Amino acid sequence: MIMMRLSLDNKRKLNIGALDGGKALKLVISFFKAVFLICMCFVVLYPILYMVSMALRTSEDLHNPTVIWIPMHFTLENFKDVFELMHYPKVFFNTLSMSLLGTLLNVSVCACTAYGLARFEFKINKLIFFLCIFTIIVPVQCISTPLYLQFRNFDFLGIGSLIGLITGKNLTVNLLDTYGTMLIPAALGQGLRSGLFIYIFQQFFRGIPRELEEAANIDGCSIPKTFISVMVPNAKSAIISCVLFSFVWYWNDYYTTNLFFTDTFSLNGALAALTDTLRSNGLNSWEDPYLVVTRMQAGCLLVITPMLIVYMVLQKQFTESIDRTGLVG
Repeated sequence: MIMMRLSLDNKRKLNIGALDGGKALKLVISFFKAVFLICMCFVVLYPILYMVSMALRTSEDLHNPTVIWIPMHFTLENFKDVFELMHYPKVFFNTLSMSLLGTLLNVSVCACTAYGLARFEFKINKLIFFLCIFTIIVPVQCISTPLYLQFRNFDFLGIGSLIGLITGKNLTVNLLDTYGTMLIPAALGQGLRSGLFIYIFQQFFRGIPRELEEAANIDGCSIPKTFISVMVPNAKSAIISCVLFSFVWYWNDYYTTNLFFTDTFSLNGALAALTDTLRSNGLNSWEDPYLVVTRMQAGCLLVITPMLIVYMVLQKQFTESIDRTGLVG
């Protein structure tokens, strides 16, 4: 009996030791995970923290070597000056309206196109889908020249040339410096990243059971009504993902807007021209780098702040839509 009690006590001690060792290992793993996540968060947030720190500094803080992150003298003069130099209300309204209209057209047309490619079989179905995917690969810089010439002398479907044969003068329209340069491609399925959105919607529609459409057809729904009443509500997660991505890409677009607009139209264009604006106001960036460094960072914050607010408000919906849609990378 004594030997049996001793063996039971030894087993209990071994089990307790194993449990303590397991807890210690879990604590060590949790500690390294926390350190890794903190380091990654710092790497991701470093640019924003740097911009905030620099934008709130005065000239004395910028030239003070003891000031690393937290300024000794906070100021909002940089934001005030940049707000006026960038004509922020005007360019903000331009960027917002273009982003909203472009996103609405882009997502709507891509969803309709993807539904047709996913549910209807015809001879050039695969060819059209291949061309849509091909638009993802081709950078906009390769087609910028023909796009510019097309919008400089816009002749829709050759109607202007046909009138020219009769009247002797081609009827063309100059669409540069107008919303048409951004909205017409979006309405025709060639907006920013339209090929990617068509691919996302097509894969999503293929995963929806055909029985839902057959039931709608039995109830007397036409194809457009089936799409609006059945497919669109079921594609809510894909729509949210594409809307958010499209809005951000239109908002952050710099190359296309500066290609078609000669005037400072968008926030990114105004930010790019901020250095020249400072010099035109008699401020030499080489003699006083404080004005360029702090005000450029203040301008960057004014550009990205709306997107940060949108993400914070729609963070839950965005993460859920990404998870349901199956987007990775």
